[in-house]
Amino acid sequence: MNSKHIATIAAAACVLSFICGIAVADEGYFMSRHPNIATADFDAQQAIERMRAAQRADGYDTGGHAGRSIQLLQDARGEMQAAAQVTTH
Repeated sequence: MNSKHIATIAAAACVLSFICGIAVADEGYFMSRHPNIATADFDAQQAIERMRAAQRADGYDTGGHAGRSIQLLQDARGEMQAAAQVTTH
């Protein structure tokens, strides 16, 4: 890989990092205004991590139910974040 390719990759990584930082900052702002939603979101994230640990412990033999529950929890987190953004108080 030559230096031009490395510079292009580094520039792209910086841009993506900046964009992700903005998205996280916005989410944090809205969540900070709604501590109950923020707590529910945190609990959902903890549940996702526990389900992933259960998958690993069971050798990923959960009949697809653990994976489906993780997807539903991720969907719920998206809804919680959306709720925090549209709530006006």
